[in-house]
Amino acid sequence: MKLLGLVGGVSPESTEIYYRLLNDAARKKCGGQHSANLIVYTLDYGVMIKHYDNRDWDQFRAEVVRGAKAVAAAGAEALVICSNTTHVGAKASAEATGLPVIHILDTLVAEMQRRSVEKPLLLGTPVVMAEGFYRDELAKRFSGDVTVPSAEDREIVGRIILEELVEGVVRDASRQELLDVCERSGGDGVILGCTELCMILSQDHLSQPVLDTTSIHAQAASAFAFGEG
Repeated sequence: MKLLGLVGGVSPESTEIYYRLLNDAARKKCGGQHSANLIVYTLDYGVMIKHYDNRDWDQFRAEVVRGAKAVAAAGAEALVICSNTTHVGAKASAEATGLPVIHILDTLVAEMQRRSVEKPLLLGTPVVMAEGFYRDELAKRFSGDVTVPSAEDREIVGRIILEELVEGVVRDASRQELLDVCERSGGDGVILGCTELCMILSQDHLSQPVLDTTSIHAQAASAFAFGEG
């Protein structure tokens, strides 16, 4: 089993989910008493959200690279960045460490192709939905037509993520708001393009394919660890 270096903490809620999913996969692969071979570096969400709010991507990337270097120095054989937004630092982290990054967008696109999704709705932080880097990187990998909610609906999605889910708060009323956004926006699939969104939405809630980036990414990381990816 290869040693994975997790760079998380944006927010810690989703990092816990990665940890659980990777250990569940290791138990299934190796037996009930085994666990995943992991090193976890937790970024300080309070620091990261200030850089996010200020759109200070240089400082944001610097923190991600700091985490990547720490897990590399501890012997990690690949990097797993446990956040969609935080993949803004993926390229810099790979360059700084020389380690492969198991990129969340590579794993997402592979799953969309497997499920024949061509016009998905993208939900995520406001930066993921409306600003450059994430959608630009997705467009390099995916030839389909990715749509996003209206500006008003993006505010709803952003509020639920940044004021509730990152604090571990899951409200039924907020779930209904997200389902209403999906209904208004259309699409032949829904990308949960924030690793906290799996806390509130799943395939149980929607008829169209749900692309849960957290579980898709964790599955790919596990496959890499066991030499299957």
